[in-house]
Amino acid sequence: MKNKDHAYYLLILIDGHISTYSLSSKDCFLLGRKTAHTMPDIDLKAGYVSREHGKLIKTENGWSFQEMGSTNGTYLNGHKVQYEENDCPIVLADGDVLTICKSADIQEQVWIYFTKWQLQPVWVKYSLAEEKTVRIGRDHDNDDVVLENECVSRTHAILFLDSDGNCTLRDNDSMNGVIVNKRTIRGSCVLKNMDVIHLTDCTMVYTKDYLYYEEPQQWKNASKGKYILQAHIHSKKVVDRNGGGQKELIRDVKVNIEEGSLVALLGGSGAGKTTVMNCLNGMDTVGMEGSVLFYGEDLIAGFHRLKYLIGSVPQKEVFHEMLTVEEELKEAAILRLPSGTPKKEVESRIDRTIHQLGLEHVRKNRISLCSGGEKRRVNIAIDLVADRKLLCLDEPDAGLDPGMKQELFSILRKLTREEGKSILVIIHDVSELQYFDQIIMMTKLNNVGRLAFAGSPKEAEQYFGTTIKDAYSLLDGNPEKYIQ
Repeated sequence: MKNKDHAYYLLILIDGHISTYSLSSKDCFLLGRKTAHTMPDIDLKAGYVSREHGKLIKTENGWSFQEMGSTNGTYLNGHKVQYEENDCPIVLADGDVLTICKSADIQEQVWIYFTKWQLQPVWVKYSLAEEKTVRIGRDHDNDDVVLENECVSRTHAILFLDSDGNCTLRDNDSMNGVIVNKRTIRGSCVLKNMDVIHLTDCTMVYTKDYLYYEEPQQWKNASKGKYILQAHIHSKKVVDRNGGGQKELIRDVKVNIEEGSLVALLGGSGAGKTTVMNCLNGMDTVGMEGSVLFYGEDLIAGFHRLKYLIGSVPQKEVFHEMLTVEEELKEAAILRLPSGTPKKEVESRIDRTIHQLGLEHVRKNRISLCSGGEKRRVNIAIDLVADRKLLCLDEPDAGLDPGMKQELFSILRKLTREEGKSILVIIHDVSELQYFDQIIMMTKLNNVGRLAFAGSPKEAEQYFGTTIKDAYSLLDGNPEKYIQ
């Protein structure tokens, strides 16, 4: 799958100093050493780097590296890049490492990590010289390296250093796992110099003397108006079970969703609403061409760690009817929150979620005795208790009477306004669109789902020249006229 629309990043470590670069501003970057006569785009401040050492070049397939006949050469993942004047550039993959060494026997080197993952500009350098055990997590009282991130477990991982300078990393039974050099570790692993470690959305680099780590992204403090989702889906195909080959489900869907907004996903039967939602939340992107960015980061490449910030609530109810509302949310919190979350914090999350969804009056009731509207809110609460930043709901209003629908959408709107949640909802009944900030309307042309409109409800009525309800008839009669 080609993925041309998102940025790539470099993490560069030179003589103990770490820096990050985004490759979004140009299609070609010269790497080298700055002198009175040379001005490389990325200055590698080391005497053993040539003035014009190599180039990073953007192509249709991503980014490539071209060696320029440097004195000390360049190594890609430990193998020397052979230089020939007419050689084609080498295509880079996410997680590739370029190194430039002073000599084979000396540790001095420039280390360049190439990645799709968004990198933070602020990095912390933690000395391992005196430590024998380093605890990593979000427990301010017991951890040595504290990561302010709700997806990180209380003590997520532990580093053990022995007298010979060897370092072992152990996953401390964390909920969301530990990744070393793109592989999830089970139990423990011995670290090598310059290994890259990921704990949810925090990147770390291990060296013999230091642990470098980026300050975690504070999703909850992101400013209103920032896009939480930016998607350009060129196509989504599946295997055609009837005629063989592939069947295209949707094509050319381009949408931007602002943080803190309530968004309705509309369209007739077969227009691709569920397919679009499952691409936007990352749950089903097999056969998709295009890109989905979550706060500017590639959702598909980083889904294994970003998925904990996204909640998907199916239309089918997933709770246990014989439990009380409070008991159900306690079970959900234990399953969804990081291991080691203190009991007091679990209880606080449950109280907050019950209050957010207006369920205080039924918290001690069995779910089987709740009304239809209350059951729908319990269904949403099961994911909300883990403090998801994006909630995707599939027809949460199905089967509710008008009063219950108004109450539900009023609560969802309040969650976006007061809690900063972003909520995407598939609905069929358009009578309550006044609660929504944005609508995404799909139609169908030649049995392929196409985007007809994306914008505010008021803008939609101006675009179609009629009410949203009547726009369905326009799309049925002449979908090609309105496809964007």
